[in-house]
Amino acid sequence: MSIRQPLILSLLLVGASVAHAASQNFEQTVKADARGAVRISNVAGKVRVTGWDRPEVEVKARLSGNVERVDVQSDNGRTTIKVILPRSSWRSSGEADLDVRIPKESDLDISSVSADVETQRLLGPQRLTTVSGEIRGEFAKNFEGKTVSGDLRLKGQSQAGDVRISSVSGDVYLDRAGGDVEVTSVSGDLLLDVASVTSVRTRTTSGDLSLRGALARDGSVEAETISGDVTVRVKPQAGFQYEATSFSGTIGNCFGRHVENTSSHGPGTRLNGTAGEGHGRVRVKSMSGDVAICDR
Repeated sequence: MSIRQPLILSLLLVGASVAHAASQNFEQTVKADARGAVRISNVAGKVRVTGWDRPEVEVKARLSGNVERVDVQSDNGRTTIKVILPRSSWRSSGEADLDVRIPKESDLDISSVSADVETQRLLGPQRLTTVSGEIRGEFAKNFEGKTVSGDLRLKGQSQAGDVRISSVSGDVYLDRAGGDVEVTSVSGDLLLDVASVTSVRTRTTSGDLSLRGALARDGSVEAETISGDVTVRVKPQAGFQYEATSFSGTIGNCFGRHVENTSSHGPGTRLNGTAGEGHGRVRVKSMSGDVAICDR
């Protein structure tokens, strides 16, 4: 046997050991309350949560890099799932792709840094937070989603609830949200589709804003941008009073009304009026962007 053969064999064994350490699978199932709380923490990778009818929490994961382990604990109606990284910051790079099944009426809280988050088939309240990851979620009633640079793509079930969404530079796509809705962003675009909402408060600094859908009787809409364009097309149950203003942009409408100047000596226009019975209220404002408002 030549000297090279043992050397090559040693290198192959080391390579196989490194590959095994760099990627491993994890699986664990624990008992859980049908309406208990589930808390998930993951720094990087993915978190996918699906609701099911079993009183159990099932966790499957693929771990890579320097991830040490996944801790899963269930006690007194509360289940916690936490991805553990080494304490030493210079060794803390690692990812975990989590696929979790939980009772569909659980109270869910997910916290991550750069992990993408996805939820589906859930009926309980959700609070989803990530810094640079993307959030894709299906929700029934109460929902809270926060990102810094990731996009949010969310779908409700047209039920009355409390919906709170915020992003710094990510775009927000919201479909079939009901109840009280609040959406804010700094530079991201907002594309919102609502169903019989009682109130909508939405604001973006430099992104465009589009709101469409149905407004409940006595419902209200407040939409505002600084430099982005705003389009509001909501069908009310009993009409609404509307007020639209823009400092340097144009104002369009489908009511056949003429826009007025806010001052005879400077820029600025406004549009006031009533559509139908006028029970609801719609206020739209933009500094330098264009505004369009309609009841159909």
